[in-house]
Amino acid sequence: MRAQHATAQNGNTGKRTLPYNRQYVLLAVYEVLDKNNAEYEKADASTIAAEIGVYGNLSRFSISVKEQEGETELRVTMARPCEGLSEEGIRRAITAVTDSVAQHLENELVISKIYRCPEAETE
Repeated sequence: MRAQHATAQNGNTGKRTLPYNRQYVLLAVYEVLDKNNAEYEKADASTIAAEIGVYGNLSRFSISVKEQEGETELRVTMARPCEGLSEEGIRRAITAVTDSVAQHLENELVISKIYRCPEAETE
C-alpha cells in the first residue's frame, strides 16, 4: 500500500494526499459527515460545504477532493470558524477533520481486509 502524505497546512486550509481513488475519498467524506451528524451541502462535483462540530466547536468547512495520478488530494478549509476559536484551534479542527476521513478510509479499505475471514472470500 502506498503511504499517505502528512497534512500540510497553509492558513485556514489543510491538504493531505491519500493513496485512494477520488470516489472512495468522496464517499468517506460523506460517511464521516453523517457519522458526526453534520449539516452539509454539495457545492460542486468535488466540494462539500459543511457545518461540523469539532471538539465542541461548530464551524463551517469546505471539503474538496481532487484526483491526481492515482492518488487523491483531500483539502479541508475552515470557511467560518466558531466565534473565539484561536489560530491553533483552527489548525487542530482542520487536522481533526482531515484525520477522520483518512482514518475512515484506512478502517474500511485496509484494516477490514486484514481481519476478513478467509471463508467469507470464497462464498
